[in-house]
Amino acid sequence: MEVKRTMTVDVEMFEVGDVIKFKLTDGEKVQAKAVKEKPEGMLFVLVDCLAKEYPMFKNIDGMDEDDITYMNSDLRKALNGEIIARFPEEIRSRMIAVNTEGDMLRIPSEKEIFGENVYGQAEDKKVKRWKPMKKRRNRIAFQGKEGAWEWYWLMNRHQEYASGFALVGYGGGADYGYASYSSGVRPVFLLS
Repeated sequence: MEVKRTMTVDVEMFEVGDVIKFKLTDGEKVQAKAVKEKPEGMLFVLVDCLAKEYPMFKNIDGMDEDDITYMNSDLRKALNGEIIARFPEEIRSRMIAVNTEGDMLRIPSEKEIFGENVYGQAEDKKVKRWKPMKKRRNRIAFQGKEGAWEWYWLMNRHQEYASGFALVGYGGGADYGYASYSSGVRPVFLLS
């Protein structure tokens, strides 16, 4: 059973599986599910993708293979630029960095969603599947709150193809796509 909470509740009161609802500054309605308790606070992922799709890279032609990573991606820049700017102050004021690079938003990794690296490069053994993602329905996302089923990006570059990245297919299964294609985005953020 999912519990709807408002942001006036202390983050310590959140439990994995809880869902919060809020509007982005442009009026887009979103929901975020608590997926992992951390010492710093609670980690959330949007229940559905943002209405707008994004490529991982706008153009990878001529790029050195070693530079084609999530950390160098156009999507990461969009998340921590135009996308974070759309989050309401009530949420942004409670966010803390989700990584050591100081990012306030990121996307999920393949292992966090599936518990293993099916297509993407291997992750640290410390990375575990988020408990809610054991249910297929929690892996399925829609484009925006009312849109169709959506494919969405994961941060892992493909094991064999530098131009590909892992993603979640519209039915909740593991897949991959070409980095310059546009796919859905499920931002991840940490509230303290």
